[in-house]
Amino acid sequence: MQTESRTNIGSPQHEAQTDDHELSWYALRVFHNKSSVICAQADKDGVEWYTPIREEEYFDKEGIHIRHLHLMPSLLFLHCTKKYIERIEQLTYGNIRPYCEPGSRVPQAIDEKQMQMFIFVARTAIREAEIVDYEPKRGERVRITGGIFNGAIGEIRRIHGTRRFVVSVEGVTAIATSYIPRQYIEPIE
Repeated sequence: MQTESRTNIGSPQHEAQTDDHELSWYALRVFHNKSSVICAQADKDGVEWYTPIREEEYFDKEGIHIRHLHLMPSLLFLHCTKKYIERIEQLTYGNIRPYCEPGSRVPQAIDEKQMQMFIFVARTAIREAEIVDYEPKRGERVRITGGIFNGAIGEIRRIHGTRRFVVSVEGVTAIATSYIPRQYIEPIE
């Protein structure tokens, strides 16, 4: 009979059979530059992860180069089970903190549609995106009907004195895009 090693995180396939929790997206606050360790382990285990990254061009005497800058270096999303989050906490000796359900220590699952919308907008707006504080107050709820964000659903909020399109991951973070023409904005009731 095979048993799971306590020092190994284990494969997601094995975990799906032994863990009664379903796969969900979870947000982690990562301390002491442990993102690369967690991402490497997640890759090894076949676990999907995401962190908002911006590509930036820079020039030097050798020519044009592209570097990847984390929009929020301490934020990492994992598509896994709650059990996997516990194992990652053990692996990193507590150098992560999952975003939890209000008033508890239970990691808060992120709605799949909300997460996919956040990833879509963050990847599409790679050069113009700005991470902004998540605010529970709501702006005008809208759907974008044209341009590169066609189909995206979010809010119009005033940020730095300008009306911006914002997509949030509830209780975690929000991303604001650049200006979107009014003719592409359709209010949602």
